[in-house]
Amino acid sequence: MADDVSAFMATMVMHPHPLPLPRAVDLAREYYGLEVDAARLTGERDENFRLTAAGGVDYVLKVAHPAESPGVTDLTTAALLHLESQDPGLPCPRVVREHGGNNHIRFTDDQRIERSARLLSYLPGRPLDPAAPSRLLRGECGRLGGRLIRALRTFRHPAAHRALVWDVRHAACLAGLLGQLPGFPSRQAALAVLERIVPRIDSQLPQLRQQIVHNDLNPKNILVSEAGAVTGIIDFGDMTHTAVIADVAVTAAEHLPEDCSVGSGEAAASVLDVANAYHESVPLSHQELDLLTTLVAARLVANMVVHEWHVHRNPAGDHYRPLAADFIHARLQIAAELSLEAGSS
Repeated sequence: MADDVSAFMATMVMHPHPLPLPRAVDLAREYYGLEVDAARLTGERDENFRLTAAGGVDYVLKVAHPAESPGVTDLTTAALLHLESQDPGLPCPRVVREHGGNNHIRFTDDQRIERSARLLSYLPGRPLDPAAPSRLLRGECGRLGGRLIRALRTFRHPAAHRALVWDVRHAACLAGLLGQLPGFPSRQAALAVLERIVPRIDSQLPQLRQQIVHNDLNPKNILVSEAGAVTGIIDFGDMTHTAVIADVAVTAAEHLPEDCSVGSGEAAASVLDVANAYHESVPLSHQELDLLTTLVAARLVANMVVHEWHVHRNPAGDHYRPLAADFIHARLQIAAELSLEAGSS
């Protein structure tokens, strides 16, 4: 499995094949009959463009890297179509079909490389501010996450059975990434957390219920209105088949207040806010809840290690910026606290 995760890591630093803005405009006209202006958006693996048509209607054109498996490209499209049929009220992007009725297009770029792209509706709102969390917002995000899990319960796709470093089941692989980061701050603290949590994850997580989940409900992927209400969920690129409680843990880790202090109980209370909200839609078992803070700790370590690994391996990239050493240290302290709490429960 470590080799499979390594293969995924290679996709994060693939040589880019940037599509010129005029080509994105041409694709919208040729395949969708749209006259648009285009602006480039960021993305970890896909190339993303915001397209604005006459009347101010916006779309997102997502162009897959040519090395990406067609099955992986289809995974998110199929998931969005499934969600539309199972829960039409979910605030997710909708797939726009091209002239021939297909949900994606194939084209040859300027380097004579065959590419795949899909067009999605553009959701209104702005990304949730990670610096301004609240119990109310954590609850909203947790309820939305639970609703997503419920709608995805019957979704099946072969490409979802892939190894992602962002899946907390693969926390053991983080030690290997640390070995490639000679300048990583608080290395021993990170390794100590991994030594504590990996045996628990490896022995307990495979016994818990599994399904396909979003796996990345971080503040950048949750849109809110000017009044602060949640209006949308975006970026299904890290979807995978894993434990249901892993999705809860990811959401809980991503919405921990940045100023959590060790020993205050704030981190555990924040995790509970999210878990209680999920529980309203997807009742969580005692066995799942027993592993929750361990998995939150795993996600916190992954956030620090994978981020810095990406910066180290892809210094010219613009999707990640180096994290401050103080922030890494503080997050790892919270991870250590949560991992110790799990071990004593």
